[in-house]
Amino acid sequence: MAILEGGQVITKVLKGENVEYIFTLCGGTIESIYEGCLNEDIKIIDTRVDQSATMMADAYARVTGKVGVSGVTRGPGHANMIYGLATAHMMGSPVFSLSGNSDADQLDMGGSQEYNQTGMVKPITKWARLVTQTARLPEYISTGFRKALGGHPGPVHLSVPYDVLYDKIDDTDLAYSQPANYRVQAKVHGDPEQIDQALKLLANATNPVIIAGGAVHWQNAVGALFDFVETTGIPFLTRDSDVNAITQPHPLYFGTLTTRFANPSKELRNADVILALGVKFDTIINYGKPPLFHRDAKIICVDIDPEELGKNRTFEIGIIGDLEPVLAEMTNGVTRHDFHKPTDWVDRLNRARQGFLQRVAEAENSDSVPVHPLRICKEVRELFGDDATISVDGGDASLFSHIAFDHYHPPYFLFTGPIGGIGQGVPFALAGKLARPDQPSVLISGDGSFGYGFMEYDTALKHDLPIITVISSDQAWGIVRHPQIQRYGLERSVATDLRSVDYERLAQALDCHGERVTQPNEIRPALQRAADAGVPAVINVPTIFTSAAAFCPQ
Repeated sequence: MAILEGGQVITKVLKGENVEYIFTLCGGTIESIYEGCLNEDIKIIDTRVDQSATMMADAYARVTGKVGVSGVTRGPGHANMIYGLATAHMMGSPVFSLSGNSDADQLDMGGSQEYNQTGMVKPITKWARLVTQTARLPEYISTGFRKALGGHPGPVHLSVPYDVLYDKIDDTDLAYSQPANYRVQAKVHGDPEQIDQALKLLANATNPVIIAGGAVHWQNAVGALFDFVETTGIPFLTRDSDVNAITQPHPLYFGTLTTRFANPSKELRNADVILALGVKFDTIINYGKPPLFHRDAKIICVDIDPEELGKNRTFEIGIIGDLEPVLAEMTNGVTRHDFHKPTDWVDRLNRARQGFLQRVAEAENSDSVPVHPLRICKEVRELFGDDATISVDGGDASLFSHIAFDHYHPPYFLFTGPIGGIGQGVPFALAGKLARPDQPSVLISGDGSFGYGFMEYDTALKHDLPIITVISSDQAWGIVRHPQIQRYGLERSVATDLRSVDYERLAQALDCHGERVTQPNEIRPALQRAADAGVPAVINVPTIFTSAAAFCPQ
């Protein structure tokens, strides 16, 4: 017989789910969970800001494909973590967010720090609950994992009152289950007739294209995607602002589908048949409408969620199923149709790609002072290669990074996603290093956004996570300041400028490596020194004030 506190019950279920880390900021209402973590050998990664804990759980989930677990205290801790939870919600990351709560026997009485925590997060989670009985904790934790990973993944939240966490219960009175007994692992196969119709439509297309959504990553379908692409010769793009699984360049991969810069996705308007794999037709891709898409293009949609089929853009054929078996069935069925590889169409996309790369190369190779942001991106890319974990943060700094890294789309390229926020860069880089300890973890950040996560460099040092941040320092909230000046004039631009700050000295004050670099040819040696330092590092690079949106418009 073992007598456990509620927090220890929670961690026992987490251990059964093979959870290795919990990301957290301490508070008096969650110490019981820490005690359970020590018993179960679940590592505690404590941050300096509540939202960083949730952001680290988000990034860890993206990179590993597992559920990322975060825990914060009630009241202000819960309120502060919501930004990270909203980011995970819009990206579709399976995060299990735990928080303390007021005592269950005092709910609605105005207890300490009491407000409707579950009501606050319900719109940004797949499932949010308040558990009021210690005996039901195994049930609620198991349900949360099932909800987080089922269908399209996403975050869930459980608020646990103080007395539920600290009440003691006989472990033999609890009903524990194995994940295999409460989470279905089987995959949904598509309807054979619809698959055959889709193949017929693609075989007769002149300019077919595949758009691969984030489900390719979450449903482990990248191998099946490559098999189908290479069998048919159909080119493909990934959806901008999704996590994905394209870890290396591919001759038929033409970058992210985006309205933000003129990569080959501008040619999508000429596609006549589009195979959309787990694609949300939202604002990120102009709702599937012109000018990004041709109004007469025929759409084949494949999705595990029937509610996504036909949303904002009607389809010619809709297939409900998991991407891996559907794509495998499509590949097997290619021989039943007269497929002709669309070489002319691929040549057209290649010409668009070469034009895009040529323009980017001009800026990447620039020796101008102050440095062009794309020069930073080039030096990072060429020194660390495609296996490094790359995080990006900020407005223009982030967009320039997306331009420079458009040749692949791996789960370890970490960015804010559809929420379009800033400040997640340092927590993302930390989680990336934790998830992939043998690879460099490099953050390219704007100077404004770096201010959000700077104190997490203390977390980096404390937990031996030697990340490298390169700051593109243009002394502005650039992505806002550029249109402000254009609209109202320089003399009317307010609240968008920043002071020049010696960020490298702040890093040094935290016992980290810090350098300031002003010349383009100094960037790579500084990056190498940072990598060799073996401690968290910051390289501060003054950059030219230039607009990413204006650099490469669609």
